[in-house]
Amino acid sequence: MDNKLLLEKYIKVAVRKALQEEEARQQKATKAMYLVYRFPGLKKMMEDLMSPSFGRFITDVAVVAPKPTTFSAKLINEQDFGIIYNGKGKFTVKVAGKKYNVQNLGELERAQQAIADLLELNYAIDEKVAGGAEAPAPDAGAEAFSAAAAAPAGETPAETPEEETPEETPAA
Repeated sequence: MDNKLLLEKYIKVAVRKALQEEEARQQKATKAMYLVYRFPGLKKMMEDLMSPSFGRFITDVAVVAPKPTTFSAKLINEQDFGIIYNGKGKFTVKVAGKKYNVQNLGELERAQQAIADLLELNYAIDEKVAGGAEAPAPDAGAEAFSAAAAAPAGETPAETPEEETPEETPAA
């Protein structure tokens, strides 16, 4: 009988916690999507670019320039893309430095694919790799390359390899 009461109490606490977390998540999403709903053309553009459930993939939308009105949309993986309002309901989308005139169907599809590619990039920036170490920085290879390029032609940069200690995993 005592176990049944403990289980009921645990379930009630777990349900309350889940409801509070969901409410906090919805408030955060509403706050982040304020500009999208304030500019109806922007909402339609986001739906055309992603889907009607674009809110799952966007964490923030901000105005970055007043003329031409330019919005920056931050994706869930910290990547971002820009949307430029050209007037009269027309938009240009800038993804990874390339501009797409989305009034043309072909360019709209290329913009959609570019955003999908952005979502695939660096999806888990904050997550740790399996060994427990942090994930390498995206420019780590570029730093090594630039160091090699900066060295005179006959010399190579001195590298000091880090000693790796094998991690022991407990037997399950």
